[in-house]
Amino acid sequence: MECLVAFAAALVIGGCGSSGSGTGAGGTAAGGSTTAGGKAIQSPVQSRGIKGENPATEAASTAHISAGDCKALAALAERQTGLTLARRSTPKPPLSRCHLSGAGASISVYLDAGFAANQRFHNRIEETVQFNTENPAGLPRPVPHVGERAAYNADAQWVPALGSLLAVRGNRWLTVTISVSHRTDRQLRGDAAALARAGFKLTAIG
Repeated sequence: MECLVAFAAALVIGGCGSSGSGTGAGGTAAGGSTTAGGKAIQSPVQSRGIKGENPATEAASTAHISAGDCKALAALAERQTGLTLARRSTPKPPLSRCHLSGAGASISVYLDAGFAANQRFHNRIEETVQFNTENPAGLPRPVPHVGERAAYNADAQWVPALGSLLAVRGNRWLTVTISVSHRTDRQLRGDAAALARAGFKLTAIG
């Protein structure tokens, strides 16, 4: 219980403190410039979200799961499960998806690379903790070596009740939801982690 409390506290601190202040030195607004006379000229910027998301650091990107990426993920999932899987690709950014299905199996790999995906990931994890204090299976479990390096491995979380792994790297929020007959929770978590790592590698930009 002490670990859970510390983990939840870390999530709250990380979620609330991730946004920029929105002003530069001397109070000039982000995205603005200053003339020789010291008068600020404000250039148009996207409004902050209701959670304080900062458009300067959390802009949407063109990262997406392409049809080719979906094929590669399907090959990995088939090796994991020993099943032949049909695939359906929805490659358009910023919300792209690869769905795999077969006998007793349903796997979805979903990438959100839209505005403030990182902040929304942390908001989701925080809310999941808050709403599942009486439901241990609904509490997120940290998974190492999937998301960005973070205290308590907070940037990758497995939720057993949902069969879902949620992870974030930069402004890419990747979710793997997996259901395969006769595989244990530990096996499913391992399968989801491998698919998430592959998904991040396949969708990296630059």
